[in-house]
Amino acid sequence: MTISRRSALGAGASALVGLAAGPALAQTSSRRIRRGVSQLSEHSDDLVAFREGVEEMKRLRGSNRLSWAWQTDIHRLRAEHGNGLFLPWHRLELAHLERIIGALTDHKSFALPYWDWQGDRFLPNWLTRPGSPLYERRRAAGVDVLDFNKARWSAASRFANVVSDRFLQFAGGPRSAGNVELYGHNHIHVLIGGKQPGPLGLMSRPETAAGDPVFWLHHCNIDRVWATWHRNVGPGVYPKEWADLELGGFVGPQGQDTGPWRVGGIVETRSLGYTYDELYPFPRFNVQAEGPDGATAREPLGGTVYKVQAEATPGAGTMTLVLPDEAVRRMRAADDTLMISGVGTASFAREEGLHDRSLEVGISTGGRRMSLGSSPTFVHVGGPHAGHADYAIGYSFGEEVLNLLAEGDGPVTISVDAEDLAPEMGRPAVRALGIELALTLTESRWV
Repeated sequence: MTISRRSALGAGASALVGLAAGPALAQTSSRRIRRGVSQLSEHSDDLVAFREGVEEMKRLRGSNRLSWAWQTDIHRLRAEHGNGLFLPWHRLELAHLERIIGALTDHKSFALPYWDWQGDRFLPNWLTRPGSPLYERRRAAGVDVLDFNKARWSAASRFANVVSDRFLQFAGGPRSAGNVELYGHNHIHVLIGGKQPGPLGLMSRPETAAGDPVFWLHHCNIDRVWATWHRNVGPGVYPKEWADLELGGFVGPQGQDTGPWRVGGIVETRSLGYTYDELYPFPRFNVQAEGPDGATAREPLGGTVYKVQAEATPGAGTMTLVLPDEAVRRMRAADDTLMISGVGTASFAREEGLHDRSLEVGISTGGRRMSLGSSPTFVHVGGPHAGHADYAIGYSFGEEVLNLLAEGDGPVTISVDAEDLAPEMGRPAVRALGIELALTLTESRWV
């Protein structure tokens, strides 16, 4: 892949990106429409084709570029995780598998179904039935009866916001994962793959995840979340440096290399010949502020940015950052005219010890703590990511921290810890690197 990640993924000038994706995949006379699993019966054309296509791919020898083994190896060797290329890389991976299955089954308009774990809270029974080509025995115990919506929200309350997240928050940066990867994608992988002692399920590791058919339905929904965010924020949000990157190594329906793909050319799903039956009905979790009678919005008057960072103690797996005293005093004295925006990252060395961890970020004062994020790690160590010395988790907060700050008058800290989800595995300790924060306090007035 011709990618220079560190120089190209940072925040840059936004550019209106074109629709020319690069090499064209074989198009169909009718657009592919990806539908939710709850909208399809077990005998629907797309589900029949998916089942038959996976079965045929599993029969092919691993050296065949259309085989299931070859396709899962593409993910093992090339997939992008923990940076801003996560979304476009997986979009291309799905589009190529879609064409391969369409060709193998002669269902030319085949469209991958998506599994929305919030709306369809349980795995479909045609995924959990032994003997089906879509069944995978290496999943967590009890996964066939697990309520994924309940399990996900009990693990962490953080989310990707398809209405208000900015590009770096949503999609990620040069060395940090975005909210859509950290707080939806990662959790579902771990819930399906499990964290029990001994060998873990396929979905628990990037090296094996694509071997489980549910992987493709899960990522189809992640792609749908991106399509929803894109519709809400518009194409002008993408940095030109990101849009000009290229991705490659994918295999077409005749087993051919489809060449390089320009990232900016695939931000619209129609450039790859598909749409969704409906976009993500993600709730707006941000509470609207209420001002004086007749006021509808806050007009910014001017702000101050506080930038703070702290390095981790050598060899430590946790780290702490102390907020500036002046900023804390202003927040504790605030009324509803102070606008608060805290955005930061916490970095760890990209090493084997990161496997099976949950990165827990929180803000604390006076003995009380509020969570700012909790994400299990799903990270490549080596491979195409060998040039990345670290793995970063993003976090952010707003006016919701005022209730916490009102409870005490002592220092305010942000801390991050790598909780071991499977201590019996005896992996090496994680190595924390550093934590940073940009805190913007903006005075405003109601208008």
